[in-house]
This record gives sequence, structure tokens and C-alpha cells, in this order.
Amino acid sequence: MSSRSPVRLYCAAVFLAGIGLSLLALPDARMGWIVHMPLSFALLSAGVLLGEMLPIRIPRRGGEDYEELTLSGAFALALLITGGLGPALIAQGVASIVQDVYSKKPPWRVRFNLGQYFVAMLVAWLVVRLFAVDPRLDILHPISSGQLPAMLAGSVVFALVNRLVVGVAVALYQGVTVRAHFRENGVFGMVTGSVILLTAPIVLAAASYSVAIVPLCLAPIVAMYNSISQSARSEHLARHDSLTGLPNRMFFQQTAESILEGAESGCVLLLDLDRFKDVNDTLGHRVGDLLLSHVAVRFREVVGNLGEIARLGGDEFALIASGCSRDQARELAQSVADSLRDSFQLEELVVDVQASVGIALFPDHGTDIETLLQKADVAMYRAKESSADIEFYDERHDHHSPSKLALTGELRAAVSGPQLVVWYQPQLDLHTGQLTDIEALVRWEHPGRGLLAPDAFLRMAEQTSLIKPLTDRVLRTALGQVAAWRRLGLDPTVAVNISTRSLVDRDFTGQVMAALNEAEVPPASLRLEVTESALMADPVTSHTVLHELDELGVKISIDDFGTGYSSLAYLADLPVSEVKIDRSFVMKMDGHAKENIIVSSTIDLAHHLGLCAVAEGVEDPAQIRRLEALGCDVAQGYAIARPAPAPEATQLLLGGGFDADAATFESGDTESPSERLIVSSAIPKQEVVRWS
Repeated sequence: MSSRSPVRLYCAAVFLAGIGLSLLALPDARMGWIVHMPLSFALLSAGVLLGEMLPIRIPRRGGEDYEELTLSGAFALALLITGGLGPALIAQGVASIVQDVYSKKPPWRVRFNLGQYFVAMLVAWLVVRLFAVDPRLDILHPISSGQLPAMLAGSVVFALVNRLVVGVAVALYQGVTVRAHFRENGVFGMVTGSVILLTAPIVLAAASYSVAIVPLCLAPIVAMYNSISQSARSEHLARHDSLTGLPNRMFFQQTAESILEGAESGCVLLLDLDRFKDVNDTLGHRVGDLLLSHVAVRFREVVGNLGEIARLGGDEFALIASGCSRDQARELAQSVADSLRDSFQLEELVVDVQASVGIALFPDHGTDIETLLQKADVAMYRAKESSADIEFYDERHDHHSPSKLALTGELRAAVSGPQLVVWYQPQLDLHTGQLTDIEALVRWEHPGRGLLAPDAFLRMAEQTSLIKPLTDRVLRTALGQVAAWRRLGLDPTVAVNISTRSLVDRDFTGQVMAALNEAEVPPASLRLEVTESALMADPVTSHTVLHELDELGVKISIDDFGTGYSSLAYLADLPVSEVKIDRSFVMKMDGHAKENIIVSSTIDLAHHLGLCAVAEGVEDPAQIRRLEALGCDVAQGYAIARPAPAPEATQLLLGGGFDADAATFESGDTESPSERLIVSSAIPKQEVVRWS
């Protein structure tokens, strides 16, 4: 911590104020009382020292920081009233320094504690002088009832000033507003004040009657000490996780609200351990608990004073930090994720674990902790799905946002209505130059938002029960269009994309068979496209469903090939007829040797497996010629044709041929190839057809 940080400057100011006020009060210090009453001074000073050396520690945030409730003030106040300001300051100052040095506190905290005690004692002394009948009580005689207001007023003021000065320091140290700190720790302050109010008059009465009775005061004080200590431990357990010592969900939310109240910016991170269930299932819950405790230690080391971290439950952790920008939030999240890179040595076992981190920004993504945690949760699951370490919240991935929930309800009605339409994108056979096959792509003609592409609603449908009727709708529409084309003398194979839910549905084969029978289309006219990730979601079930479809005569295509994690041996065992090389490789072929190698190798692999190789994302006629040279079988992309409604797609199929060498752009047109549809002059009455 910088020596010029606000808390350091504040603590230095308190120390200087305490010393300065003490020097001003020296004329009224009454140091001679120590000489005249050495036994009384010794006994009361011993009480002050004992109260300092046996503090009640109240853990605060994270389980590492704590505040201390000490009973030294009771004996110090007794010294203040019976002996005067000088003896009280000496006893309290020496006891404070001894305890802080013994606890190995840094020098700046030693000075602060000394200063804050002196300030509280001096203010209490002024109040005692104001209310007391005689500012110095004779300890040889019992105190009179007239002195009671002075004792109570001094105790109250000492407790309040002590609590206020310390509370401001803690608030600065924790980076929260003073108001938020006292709202959160009001109970603690009340307990502290109550202890001093209850014990100070007892000690004072005993000292004024007979100094020999003072040691007897230890019995009720010890009982009170034990009771408060137990209450503090119970409070700590109620607000902290017993396994890791981190704050629990309830305490984290309280802390987060306090932090956000005084912050202009900040971030909430939600962390979830990847494959932690495998550790529990394989090695047992004891090892899992041990791993969680070690993970918490690493998280605390990385976070430090940058924020507050808590365990919400299971293998889920949350972190909040104030005053951080988007880049700082990313850096913090990455450092937390990187802290798990090294393996964990758990007894005789070595365990590896990683974390997915979701980030929500304050106030961009929410202004309260519940909303921020919800948004961070969405981002965290997005990170898991994309196999990324960290992800920021993005409403496009939030299927529980108000707008997405409203859109889900609208989609439910659209599935059975006329708003869902199917567009078609032809594929070019690079060996014959003919447009033979075609892919069916769903669109949503939303009455308020216009024409929506699949990215705007398919993922939402996959998260609900809507994906099954939506798939059935697209399948029946596409096969009905194939039947219409067959009546025109065309015989294209139509490709329909299949989601993970459909692929693991044992009733899906029957659904496909019913659609084929309804359209009176042969199974060979249908190709179902599945992704590698869908295949690996449930390999056993997907393997069974694909073989059932193959026996039916339906063709199978692997979409986005090269972006998944499936085994080549597993792919070789599937009834697949083609692989579609992902557009991310095809679009970067020009000038990128690595992508050229990947595309070429994938084509060779497909041919060796007896499969057709299809290149997606072709946006330049030059790419078509390059793919022809590599031996690719089929190309698909905007350089050939954009997706279009059925009438325009029919016109393209009737045109039949495509000549990449003859494809030209209109003079002066600055649109990119991805914004065009280019077909050959074989299409009647036009050389260039464009849909915007």
C-alpha cells in the first residue's frame, strides 16, 4: 500500500492530532497522582494492559481483515476519572504500543492506534470535566451519585469517538463510503459501546471504594469477554464459508452493495471450476473439499486488496472490485483464471483444474448486485460454451433478459404461423460447374424487427422446447419445396441443419420419415447437417440416431468441420457422406499459408475417407479457382449465391451453370463480394443478379 494512500494520510493525521492535543493538555495531566497512588495506578494499568492483550477479534471481509473489541477502555476510563488525564494516557498508550508490537502490526497502524486512543481519551476527559462535581474522585471514599452523569457521559463519548475514528480508517482501507461502513457494521459499534458503558462504572465504583476490590472485577469482565467472543465466532460462521473461510453469498451481497454505493465504476466476476464434478466423482468429496480450500487460497493471493472474493456455493466463486475499467476487469479476470494454471498437490495426488470467468460491468450491465451476478452468470456460461477463460456479458447470449423473454414468447407464436420462412443457398459442384444442391436456411419475418437471421433466435430456441417444432417446420417446408422443384424437372438435394437436441432425440428418425412421406420425396434428396460439437454432446445416442437415418437413406454432412474436438476415429465410424470445411479457414486462404494447409489437408482427408469436401464461406471468385486446384468438390458462399427466397432460388437452379472466370462486378460498384450474388450469363436476361 502506498505511503500516500488516503488511509495512510488519514492515520497520520489522527496520530498527529492525538499527540498535539495531549501536549496542549499537559498542564492538567496530574502526573503526581501516580506517585501518590502507585498501587491504584499499577492495578488499573494492569487492567488496561490485560484488556489490550486479550482483544476480541471480529473478522470482517474475507476472513483475513478483522476489527478488535478491547476491554482496556473500561480501566482507562477509571484511571481518567480517579487519577486524571496523565495517568490514563500513559497506561492506555503503553498498553496499545505493547499489544501492537506484539501483534507485529506495521508502524503506521501502531501510530494510528496510539493517536485514536489519545483523541478519544482527551474528548472524554473534557466531557468528564464538564459534567463532574469534582474532576478528580478520591479513591479512598465511595463515589457519590453526583458523579454518575460524568462517568456515563465520559464512557459514551469515549466509545463514540473511538468508534468514529476507527470506522473512518476501516472504510478508507476497504474502499467503501463511511456511511456504508457504519450501516454494515452498526451492530459491532453498538456492542463495543455497550461493553464500555457496562464495565467502566463497575471498575470505577470498585476503585473508588477500595483498590483491593478491583481484581474482583475481572470475574464479570471475563464472563462478558467469553460471551462476546462466542457471539463474534457465531456471527463469523453465519457470514463466512466454513470450508474456505471466504465470505458466503449473504455476506458477499451485503459487502457488494456497500462497495457499489460509493463507486463510479466496477466489475463483478463469477467463477466456476471446470470439470470439478469429475474430481468429486473420481477422487471423492474429501479431495474435492481439499481442492476448493487450495483454490480459495490462490484466489485470495491474486485478488489481495483489489477486490472482495467469496464462495457462493459448490465450486462457484464471486469477486467484486470497484473503480475498474473494462480493460482492468479483463486483466483481473485473466489473472484469477491464470492462478489455476499450476497443478495442485493434494496429499499424494496431483490435480489440474481450470476456471471459466464471466464478467459484468457496473453500471453498464446493472446497478445492483443481484442483476450483476445474473449477468456475470450468463457470461460465465458463455465462457464455458466457447472454451474461453473469460467472457464479458453480452445481451445476445442472454436468453433470460426481458427483451429475450419477450422474443421467446413471440417466437412460440411464429413457429406455427407464417412469419417463419425458409431461404435457400445453392452450392456449386466444382467438377461440373453446375448448381445442383441447395441448403435450407430459416429466417424470421418479425413484424417489428424486420427480417431476422438465425443467429437472432435459433440459440434461444435451442434453450427451450421450441427447437423441436421449429426444426420440424423447416424440415417440412424444405422438403415441400424439393417436391415442387422435382415437378419442374429439377432434382436437388436439400440440406437442413440439425441441432444438438434433435440429434439426441430418439424420436427424430420417425419425425424425418413422416416429413419425407408427407412431401413424397425420396430420402436421398435430404441431407442433414450436424456439427462436431453436437456429435460429441452425447456420442452414444447421436451414433444410434445417425445410423438409423443412414439406413433410411438420408445423407449426413458434418458442418463447420475443423472447429470441434471430435476424434477422427469416431468420425470414420459414422455414416457421413460429406464434410463442410468451416468458413473461418476458407475466407483466410489468400495469403495465409496456415489456412491453405488446413483446407488442403481437410480435402485430402475427406477424399481418403471416401467423403465429399465442401468449402463454406467462399466470397471471392479467386477462392473458387484455388479450391478447384486443391481438388475440392463443392463450394458454397456469397461469391456463388446469397441465400434467397424460393422463387429466386428456383431461377438460379433453372439457370444451372456457373463460370467463375466470367463472373464480373459492375463498373464503379464498391460493394464487397460478400454483398453480391454473381451468376453466369446462362441465367435468362441477366448477367448479374443482386439481392440487398
